Amino acid sequence: MRAEFTISELSAAAAAQFGDAVAVSDGRCSLTFADLHRAALATAALLVEAGVRPGDRVGICMDKTVAQVVITLAVPCAGAILVPILPALKADNIAHLVADSGMVAAVCDDNRRGELTSGAPQLTLWTAGQLWDGTVAREPAPPAIPRIGSDVAGIIYSSGSTGRPKGIMISHRNVVDGAHITARYLGTRRDDRIGSVLSLNFDYGLNQLWQSLLTGARLCLHTLILPGDLFRFVESERITVLPVMPAIVTRMFDPRVLRRWPEQNLSSVRTVTTSGGPVSRTMADQLRRAFTEAELFLMYGLTEAFRSTYLEPAQLDKRFGSIGRAIPDVQILVLDPAGREVGPGEPGELVHRGGCIAKGYWNAPEATRDRFRTLPEFPGETVVFSGDIVTRDDEGFLWFVGRRDAMIKTSGFRVSPAEVEEVANQFAGVQSSVAFGVANIEIGADIALAYVVDAAPGTPGETVDEAEFRHFLRRRLPGHMVPRYLVSQPSFPVTGNQGKIDRRSVRDTVLEVLALPARSTEV
Repeated sequence: MRAEFTISELSAAAAAQFGDAVAVSDGRCSLTFADLHRAALATAALLVEAGVRPGDRVGICMDKTVAQVVITLAVPCAGAILVPILPALKADNIAHLVADSGMVAAVCDDNRRGELTSGAPQLTLWTAGQLWDGTVAREPAPPAIPRIGSDVAGIIYSSGSTGRPKGIMISHRNVVDGAHITARYLGTRRDDRIGSVLSLNFDYGLNQLWQSLLTGARLCLHTLILPGDLFRFVESERITVLPVMPAIVTRMFDPRVLRRWPEQNLSSVRTVTTSGGPVSRTMADQLRRAFTEAELFLMYGLTEAFRSTYLEPAQLDKRFGSIGRAIPDVQILVLDPAGREVGPGEPGELVHRGGCIAKGYWNAPEATRDRFRTLPEFPGETVVFSGDIVTRDDEGFLWFVGRRDAMIKTSGFRVSPAEVEEVANQFAGVQSSVAFGVANIEIGADIALAYVVDAAPGTPGETVDEAEFRHFLRRRLPGHMVPRYLVSQPSFPVTGNQGKIDRRSVRDTVLEVLALPARSTEV
């Protein structure tokens, strides 16, 4: 029977059940489950001795190492609230996270000290080595500070692609329930070796740690720099579960650095998962060609509720483009503006009811009231309005239409960028695309489409014929949906902690290339 409700209890249960099995490794250092728990508690004791109190916000801005895992566990074990910070963020974004969260202390690598203290000189700052020197005390570690499942364990900042990132309050129970749910439908096992390619600074990446603690799987850390190194890592570490994102897939098969198809033996991988944005058919084909023994799970989630739906591997070819159906312990509603459930094929807002709903936005009561609401049919229960417009087919599978706040008004129509992108991504040679509106007083908006060419090694060239591409779009799209502007880009930038395509940055770059005013009409 499940007994863990907090991160500390999850770690303690893993230490008791899996003991001397390796929990985490980074190529230089490894720790067993027992040693990881002891190291986390000993580090938590240092934090408490230094004055960190329950509820204090403590930032972590570190490269991915075993030390980062130890400190990530230590902060909630000390009763404090974890605030992960991606080291690659720009200084003003880091300053925003520091100020908005009101963090009292942070742990960082040596070269990140100035970035963290530039706007907060009063911040108590430690380097990782000051808190954990790589050794594990063998004497009993001090107990964790008492917490319960509903306490806030972390503040995860959203990507901020449409404005300043908002902090999403994640409870200990959110973490534990998320681990149970994902391990259940993915079938994560004790003999699995999880390839941690994702950042440990947002919910999807961190969930790999929580799943490891729950199931006894080994977490193998890897920082993606060159795709060849990643494939060698998968082979040498005999990775069985590989979580990725669309931006990661693009980098894995980037022809500018991956000149030939990987020659490594990748047959150990039995599960590949994706989340964080739509996966093009090219991306799916690349993953299935590289990992021939793996099942591919396409997942949809929002940080406010961690994970909402997934498409089962058996449905991938039959229903490619669908975001699937609800994960266990979740009900997905599709509601019109009046709060009524829509019929099959009718667009409505995806509303998440059930597991893993966060506690709201930090320091943002109005935004919290907008997204975290109640419905008359579920009195006393909070549901999350995602802001995503979807449809549901006759068999209950969900299809993404677009963002409620990103529809393009053109020639009297409301156009979803996702609909344009879905068709564009089917053109041979196009890897991914971003559509947005450009102000045009005569029709409301013209549609612009930025695209990145196919990143599969061995494909013909690194460009597409624009005239053929435009002809393809005209044949596949209604006239009002055909982009006026087509702009090729070498790659797409990604946003802060979550690594999604930075759509605002793409738009600004394209507008600059086209010498158009820096404004759009997405509403």
